[in-house]
Amino acid sequence: MGIALDYQLHRTSVDIAKGYRQLEKAATALSKGNENIVVLHLTHALSDFSTAVDHAAKAEDDTCIAAGKAVDKGNAELQKSIDAYADGKVDSAQSYYDQAADSYDKALDLIG
Repeated sequence: MGIALDYQLHRTSVDIAKGYRQLEKAATALSKGNENIVVLHLTHALSDFSTAVDHAAKAEDDTCIAAGKAVDKGNAELQKSIDAYADGKVDSAQSYYDQAADSYDKALDLIG
């Protein structure tokens, strides 16, 4: 995973944890009869969960970009393989083909 994706996933988990903590605070306030505080904590929880969703969406975007780059790299390596094979360089063609397959595998791992 790339740094951007790791960051977005980390922020998603942090914001979810913050949201759950706000729910715990709301439950405690409710058990003490502090309804105004309950609303405040529930509002904060909703905000934290919303932020988590935003980070998850950005993580998805980062993953799609990374997968696209891997496919582009695979396509370039595949073209090199085709060109090498056309020039009679079978060993080079195989090497480029293997590199293309690795890039396609990486893309599949990212989106799978």
